Amino acid sequence: MKDFLIFALKPVCYNSYLYFANALADALKACGHTVEIFSAQLPDGRQTKPHTLSAFPDSSLFDSLEELIGRSFDAIIDFNSELPRLKMEDGSYFLDQINAPFYNIILDHPLYHHDTLKQRITRFHILCLDENHKDYIEGCYPHISTAHVFPMTGEDIAPSDPSYPKKHLDILFSGTYTDFRQIEDSIETCPSFLGTLTRQLISVMQSDPSLTQEAALGQLLPSLEEAEIIEETFPLHMQACFLCDSYLRAWKREQLLLHLAKDNLPLTLCGNGWNKSPLAGFPQIRIIEDTPFMDTFSLFRQSKITLNLMPEFKRGAHDRIYSAMLNHSLCLTDASSYLTRQFQDRRELLFYDTQNLENLSNCIQNLLSSPELTEEISQTGYFCAKENHSWLARAVSLADIVTAQIAR
Repeated sequence: MKDFLIFALKPVCYNSYLYFANALADALKACGHTVEIFSAQLPDGRQTKPHTLSAFPDSSLFDSLEELIGRSFDAIIDFNSELPRLKMEDGSYFLDQINAPFYNIILDHPLYHHDTLKQRITRFHILCLDENHKDYIEGCYPHISTAHVFPMTGEDIAPSDPSYPKKHLDILFSGTYTDFRQIEDSIETCPSFLGTLTRQLISVMQSDPSLTQEAALGQLLPSLEEAEIIEETFPLHMQACFLCDSYLRAWKREQLLLHLAKDNLPLTLCGNGWNKSPLAGFPQIRIIEDTPFMDTFSLFRQSKITLNLMPEFKRGAHDRIYSAMLNHSLCLTDASSYLTRQFQDRRELLFYDTQNLENLSNCIQNLLSSPELTEEISQTGYFCAKENHSWLARAVSLADIVTAQIAR
């Protein structure tokens, strides 16, 4: 059995980070491991504010961190961590003062975490959501010891009742609305060269949706005349072009949902910002704002179909997929090579093509008019997810990763 330290420091993104930390901790404990959680909850019950590690804004939190120095664990876990950037007064890394390997679970593209990933702590490991992200980390940050694909999952809110529940919602989409036009405005304020490069990246990736941003940037680099763009600084330039990733996610999300809304499909949109979107004007669209992460599971439970759009993960997965399946909702998602190895189309879930939205509308209409088929697929998906993609399964996988590393 192993001894884990899990950080739960960031009450952001609908509190999803805190949920992931606590769910993983509970599952590890259920497997017989010892788990200590270093929480964002301060001793007096106050919640810490989101922070950057140039300094901790609350001295009591920093003092608590110092109490970890000299202790030993089999693994330290954090989510989208900034802890590798934290240094002692003598310039040494804080994490190197704890006798344990550090595993950073990053929940989006590594380009957003360059300032953390470039740090050279002694035993640095990454768990990520996409095989391309794993390859990117291994290629751009050779000082990182290992990288593994380790997708998040969700909660089965009624594990004692595996029967198909009565559904109140036809189609659920869970996620935040961001106006891609505002991102366009931000690109316009970038230095001219960077703005031009970002627009070129967007154009290339719109023309070929199979490309990752790193592949698209790799195509553009040989044609650029600016001498400062060299391969040695590739991760830095990926980070500088983060608005490309932000733009494409927002643009694809709006295009998808607007198409379905114009086809008069009954969508429920869960997440912030939708009341300010073009979707708000459609009478058949229901918007549920400001939903805490834990409350989304009950919405999955109430939904006949959960629609997912991958956030530029070409060879990965998103926790929405597993959360829907665990709550008896038929998951309708665009495919990735990682997902097609895990699931069979029209058996555990359904895949759709983002380049053929007319076919998607027809597919949804057929599903809504065929409740027996919808129920059959969702039930098969439920049992598959329950066996292979629960937090307990993730805890077993994590323990195996840690054990293998210790054995090296």
